[in-house]
Amino acid sequence: MPKPLQFALLGVGVLALLAVLGELAYSIVATTHGSTPVKVVKVNAGPYPLTVNLYTYPAHASYALPFSIEPQRPINGTLTYDVSSVPMPGDVPATPVRAGLSSDSRVRNGIQGTAEITVQGLWELDITVNGPQGQGQASVPIEATAPPALPTWVGWLIGLIPLYGLTIFLLMQRGRRNKPEPPTPTTTETTVSSTSSS
Repeated sequence: MPKPLQFALLGVGVLALLAVLGELAYSIVATTHGSTPVKVVKVNAGPYPLTVNLYTYPAHASYALPFSIEPQRPINGTLTYDVSSVPMPGDVPATPVRAGLSSDSRVRNGIQGTAEITVQGLWELDITVNGPQGQGQASVPIEATAPPALPTWVGWLIGLIPLYGLTIFLLMQRGRRNKPEPPTPTTTETTVSSTSSS
């Protein structure tokens, strides 16, 4: 394979790797709990007054929304939570998605979680709490916006990947066709004549 073609393939591979790593980094940052919430909502889930902290607002569609929930006052006993992201009826063509939850080690009876927001529009974060005083429910309205747009140059770079591959393939075929064919060995019969002396 010619050296310029190898460098072209290496360049395309490096660019594709950088694009994948950039998207991975953005996804991790978008779903990580920050130190300070962007929006704080106080709700009453039956007998339990709760504080819901949203770490991204408005939510980005097709990314998870990081949140945390904590009681506003100390509760005797243990609270368990069930949280789902639910699209508003008639507004969003999507189905409810159950949030991933984990306990918050910094807050007694607090949790951290991520709620999947699949498409843009109006959603609710439905919270069900079970505790010593029974069950309570609350909803937090959420607005989901379109995911951030890719820069135009990145879109063109990704969109032209098939063209890069086709060009490299055609260059390889052209180089193969222009190579002189090695001579094929021919077999010659040699006859050995023996002379007999008389």
